[in-house]
Amino acid sequence: MSSCFKAVPALVALALCIIPGLTRAADPKPSGRTITLSDFGAEDLAYLSIPVTPPTVGLVLVPDAYGLDDFTKREADRLAAQGYLVLAVDVYNGKMTTDPGDLANLIQNLNTESVMKTIDSGVRFFRESPKFRTSHVVVMGWGAGATYVFQTVRDTRTAVDGAITFYGPCPTPDQELGKFYAPLCAVYSSTDPATTHDVVLSFQQRMKAAGNDCECWFMAAGTGWSNPKSKAYNPAEDREAWKVAQPFLIRMAALPPHKDKGPSILDKAKDKFENFFQ
Repeated sequence: MSSCFKAVPALVALALCIIPGLTRAADPKPSGRTITLSDFGAEDLAYLSIPVTPPTVGLVLVPDAYGLDDFTKREADRLAAQGYLVLAVDVYNGKMTTDPGDLANLIQNLNTESVMKTIDSGVRFFRESPKFRTSHVVVMGWGAGATYVFQTVRDTRTAVDGAITFYGPCPTPDQELGKFYAPLCAVYSSTDPATTHDVVLSFQQRMKAAGNDCECWFMAAGTGWSNPKSKAYNPAEDREAWKVAQPFLIRMAALPPHKDKGPSILDKAKDKFENFFQ
């Protein structure tokens, strides 16, 4: 693990050693439950995992192209065991695959508007549900899912407090950044030619110059290190990646509760203008 931002503080690193569930058990069966998001703006299904203690952070997980598989559900359960309330959304309409050719097709056939609507519904679940409302919401994604998590904090007004991306996008210097809606923790593969050290360092510097809260990290593993289905699966580096993600979640939980001020006058005018042509 390496960083172009900062090292994990010693006290936080010590705390990580005693947090239950930081490392994975040997393929336990998923223990959460499937719900529908119909009350929150989407007809999609999601997997809900509930902690035994009252949570302060709700996590919306957006899976890679493997779909809402047992790996993603186990991740939800593992994070719930750490005290988070976790909702893994299904942006692939129930489709799952392990075939490399099918992975590319699934990603290519995703409808961006539909995916963003599903993620927004997952966030609304934590903001509006009388039973499962939380003070903070963080979105987290892998690969293709990380791409949409990135878009959530860059392009939308979805009320999130932070975002974590594992082997997600890294804009090049010719791509405009602008102001991001929430802090971003981006974890990249050190072997991916698209995310070289120079490219990521430039991205982080431009993010800081734009006034964005961003930290970037490298893992000494190929893209796909988290999922056992991937040829790049690397459990040792996956544990290192979670040592990065955990302090970010702790920091997000310490922030003042998010206050959704609603759309501005300009936003309302834009919406009316767009609706006029629909």
